[in-house]
Amino acid sequence: MRRCVPAALALMLSVLPVRAQAQVGWYMGMQLGTAAAPGMDVKTGGLDDWSSSDVSSVRCDVTLNPDRVQVEPGACSDVPQPWGPLAESFGGGAGILAGMVLGYRMRSFRVEGEYVYRSTTHDATAVPHDPATNYDPAADPAFDMVQDAVDDVMSHSAFANLYYHFRSGAKAAPYLGMGVGFSQVSVEYRTLWHRTRTLDNILIFDPAGERGEEMNRRLLGTNTIDRARLKDSLLGYQAVVGVDYRLGGRVTLGFKLRWVRFGEFDDESEYDSLRGHASVAGNPPVPVTYYVRTEDTGFLAFGLDMTSRF
Repeated sequence: MRRCVPAALALMLSVLPVRAQAQVGWYMGMQLGTAAAPGMDVKTGGLDDWSSSDVSSVRCDVTLNPDRVQVEPGACSDVPQPWGPLAESFGGGAGILAGMVLGYRMRSFRVEGEYVYRSTTHDATAVPHDPATNYDPAADPAFDMVQDAVDDVMSHSAFANLYYHFRSGAKAAPYLGMGVGFSQVSVEYRTLWHRTRTLDNILIFDPAGERGEEMNRRLLGTNTIDRARLKDSLLGYQAVVGVDYRLGGRVTLGFKLRWVRFGEFDDESEYDSLRGHASVAGNPPVPVTYYVRTEDTGFLAFGLDMTSRF
């Protein structure tokens, strides 16, 4: 019996450094999981209004109408005016999340630097509308189709995180955390405004006026179209809840739920085709662009973490 007591004390002393090491020191790890993105409310607009009066801005498109047919002197501006914003809503998306971490554990607390990649596929379409005037281009007989789309959203993020572990000495230790950082967010966006091939529905030019029917015919079946990968660098923050399980040795397995938000996304692109011609207008011609803005590029993710102490 006396021999057992020193043996038990020796065993306890041999375990204590391991438990201390488990709570203090450097670690690195990786993570893999799924991500879900909410629906996106988007505003879009741009600079493509060249009219300075009640005349249609399409008549002031010098590429389309170089002879200024049915345009009175002074009716068109040399400086583009803004149009929009139009509003549209897209459905949510789902995809993957992956990342790497490097951190330092201080018993109940740990700090880490984290890289996170996520890709969510929305594959969602919407018809833009003007909330100020209730204009709905889907009901406009001048167009056979008006449709915008968000195909996918990707983000490359770097966060600085702080965590607090409950029951830090236990084999299963739940924790709460938060992080701040920045992200490169990209949105694959498509827009299509396809004019009708029915001449009677094209009323940009007065059919009874000089060359009116000829000019309306030029617009038949023309497209304003683009497909672009829009990008913006955004500040972001996240809230995290999870639990870590010590597997023995230096390895820890964990489950993590995170909620991530970013600032407003804002980027612009030139059209692949503007009313059937290059994306330029005005005199002298300048590039015509449109913008896409949204605050809904965040996501919710659930993942599996595996870390190892140095």
